[in-house]
Amino acid sequence: MAASPLLQAELILLEQFDYEGVDTPFNGFDGGQGFDGAWEVVGWGRPYDIGRTAYAVGDSSLIVNDRGGLDLEGHPSAGSALGRFGTAGQQEAHRNLTADAQAALTADNSTIWFSVLACAPSGNKFGTLIFGTDPMIAIPGSSENGNLSSPAGQAFGVGFRTDNGGLFGSGVGSPNAVAFVNSSSATVAVGSYVPPFVGGSSHHDVSLIVGKINWKANGTDDELLLFNIVPGVSTEPVDGDAIASLAADFDQSNFSLLSLQDTGSTIFDEIRFGTTFSDVAPGAGPIAPLAISEFDYSPASREVSLTWNSKPGKFYIIKYSSDMVDWTSDIDDSAAADAGEFTTKVYNLGAVFGDAPTKVFFRVEEAP
Repeated sequence: MAASPLLQAELILLEQFDYEGVDTPFNGFDGGQGFDGAWEVVGWGRPYDIGRTAYAVGDSSLIVNDRGGLDLEGHPSAGSALGRFGTAGQQEAHRNLTADAQAALTADNSTIWFSVLACAPSGNKFGTLIFGTDPMIAIPGSSENGNLSSPAGQAFGVGFRTDNGGLFGSGVGSPNAVAFVNSSSATVAVGSYVPPFVGGSSHHDVSLIVGKINWKANGTDDELLLFNIVPGVSTEPVDGDAIASLAADFDQSNFSLLSLQDTGSTIFDEIRFGTTFSDVAPGAGPIAPLAISEFDYSPASREVSLTWNSKPGKFYIIKYSSDMVDWTSDIDDSAAADAGEFTTKVYNLGAVFGDAPTKVFFRVEEAP
């Protein structure tokens, strides 16, 4: 008997900015999950850096950790973060998705979720993250900086910017809903929540911003809702708790990249996109692929013990196969997760297969 791993499918994109270096220019890094190729950075002036532990204004030790990353209690975090030292110039970074990731995140009549740890600087609050068709602009001398690089582009996202007559303006520190609706200029819905600001700090407090996108059929407006998730909360928010929302009818099948743009020193960290809230939220459990990690069989009792990484509150299907081709049979279709990050279940194979010698493989899937 053997165990066969099955990859977790819902966590589609992951960027933790887990790269080596201190105050290191961001261009060309290619870690994470769900991306096709490396980050491409354009712009001038102060660069986009990872591993930055000092900022031009205020005390950054109140915000970033010693590896230059952001922390929020209960939310998994690794590596550093993305930021800029000051306000000179502008920067934009974009990265394409794999075809599989794009397909998983753009289906009509589906819901996707994303999250990001972020904090706005004490001044010049512009930083924006979008999922869409085209990157934003950061070109010396351009009057269109901060706009989308296509006059007919589309995108949903989050930013600290405000609408300034077709150009981006500095916000007040609230995470705002951002959309580019067949236009290079952004539509912005200002968020109702402003993260606290501690005097003498370089930035507002860290926020865990969670986005929910409801993709509708063509001809019906798609919906973006933003939520502020506080430490200790791991239940899915209701739509009425949104701090900002926007609606637009998109052909999201062409959404193929992430783009970040800033003329300030906003910090972004821990970007996640998935198909459920628990994939991107605090306490969501492991981000490792779903797999059977421990396997024990007793010939005397014909009992098999299986252990896998799991999420509290979830249910799992334990499938088996004699040839690793046909996986239509299961030994349990509603195995409840244990508390913590792992689940162990014991099954009596005699009750399933009788006394006949059996060669069988196992794998685990999250129940829908």
